[in-house]
Amino acid sequence: MHYDNIKEGRFESRPNRFIAYVTIDGRREKVHVKNTGRCRELLTENALVYLSKSNNPLRSTSYDLVAVQKSHRIINMDSQSPNKAVEEWLKAGGLFPDVKLVRPEMTYHSSRLDFYVETPEDKIFIEVKGVTLEQEDVVLFPDAPSERALKHINELIEAAGEGYKAYVLFVIQMEKVKCFTPNRKTQPEFATALLRAKQAGVKILAFDCKVTPDSMVIHEPVPVRLSLLEAVAEPLLKWYDLVKRILPWRGEPTPYRVWVSEIMLQQTRVEAVKPYYDRFMRALPDISHLAQAEEDELLKLWEGLGYYNRVRNLKKAAQIIMEEYGGVMPSEYEELLRLPGIGSYTAGAISSIACGKREPAVDGNVLRILARLEGDERDISSQSVRTQVEEKVRQAIPKQRPGDFNQALMELGATVCIPTGAPHCGECPWKGFCIAHLTDRELDYPYKAKKKPRTVEEKTVLIIRDESRAALRQRPKKGLLAGMYEFPCLEGHLSEEEVLDYLREKEGLLVLKIEALQRSKHIFTHKEWHMIGYAVKVDELAEKRKDSDLIFVERQEARERYPIPSAYHAYLQNFLS
Repeated sequence: MHYDNIKEGRFESRPNRFIAYVTIDGRREKVHVKNTGRCRELLTENALVYLSKSNNPLRSTSYDLVAVQKSHRIINMDSQSPNKAVEEWLKAGGLFPDVKLVRPEMTYHSSRLDFYVETPEDKIFIEVKGVTLEQEDVVLFPDAPSERALKHINELIEAAGEGYKAYVLFVIQMEKVKCFTPNRKTQPEFATALLRAKQAGVKILAFDCKVTPDSMVIHEPVPVRLSLLEAVAEPLLKWYDLVKRILPWRGEPTPYRVWVSEIMLQQTRVEAVKPYYDRFMRALPDISHLAQAEEDELLKLWEGLGYYNRVRNLKKAAQIIMEEYGGVMPSEYEELLRLPGIGSYTAGAISSIACGKREPAVDGNVLRILARLEGDERDISSQSVRTQVEEKVRQAIPKQRPGDFNQALMELGATVCIPTGAPHCGECPWKGFCIAHLTDRELDYPYKAKKKPRTVEEKTVLIIRDESRAALRQRPKKGLLAGMYEFPCLEGHLSEEEVLDYLREKEGLLVLKIEALQRSKHIFTHKEWHMIGYAVKVDELAEKRKDSDLIFVERQEARERYPIPSAYHAYLQNFLS
């Protein structure tokens, strides 16, 4: 489409939606604005604007404001130009080479849709939306809430259901943009409607335009990112490339190394995991070694990381891999889920990071940052919400860099959009998109239903020593801290007299000295241990009862051989010091 008699001017002000004041050749002129939208980011003071002179001498304004210069590009802001440009394009076979009929303004049910098109095979409805809002080369629609636009989307969904082909065509009234995404901040309902439309079979397209001061022509397709996450993938990956941490498991991301690191990182900080990971890899460098490891060796390697069923499941899974997969870890997400101890997050991490599959790896970090990004007030502890977020991430994962994308999400949650305290929004690649940040509500997200309070259990821990050894006993093979070794641990907070009675009657030990130790507390997922302790000196020549399950070990053995839970850290240090 083309304009006649274009004149340059400088924008001054816009007192209402329909008129503006500009300076043309040194004189102040009232002009008609051919766009009733806000356009605040375009019509800034002294902006270079382009005006089309009217041929109607009876008009109160002699010019129409049709385009504006913004940075390096001209943006057409005439709200009538998208339909005119699309009509010319359609008739020239731009979208459908075998087009038979192009009819503007066709009534369908209670709406007038922009175009009805026929080809030899199809009957087609098209709704056109002009786009002028641009942020960092990403274009968005709408710039203000539009019930009319929402109604049109719903009508297209109905048309698709009745057998018509249906299209939403976003005409980007500028050139060389990165992608289009719906403006969730302005109208989240429209973004949701577009997703529903896509699922119903409506095609969502976007094309940029070659724009000059006196023309606008449909040019090239623009990527459509219907979810906000799709739209912000590129800045996220650029940020990750610049700031990603050097971690031992990232240098050589084989399936085994990724698997072990992700299991260790559950509920544990990265810095705390590093030495455990290095030690584990030296002792058990591959799946074969892991499958053959003795349980006591495994538990000792894991000592201090907690959640010991994790390492037991590692071994069970390794044995299955050796028996059923010939020692080669499967790469497919569904196959990985069959292995003990591997849930959706770990399966996604292995298949994407090590095998290049487009699978999501959604943990608490990812749930938190996406809740803030989208202003999502749903309960992230809900399994249905997690499932929906996983699917959203799966749709957004770039084909070329699935593993990097998942790791970038993890990195952002670990280093910038942190779980405790204020997030470091100034360092965030999403600060221009994040709804929580843009509304100053970062700490309101995510929402998580309150957990039941942990139960508190009182314990009395005994460091029973002779001249060089201390007593340990092995915990039951099932249950909390299964199979680990512990100092004798009695229920309740016992007095010295009660401890002495127990040692004499239950263990048959002769006590030479007893003294109280410091209190300690350890927090498990669903319970807390509140512990008191006693250091008990016993006669090394005295014989314990034959039915006692106590074993006496040297300091070096306690350090190197026997896996002792971190719950007893304070009391272990008393023995080792």
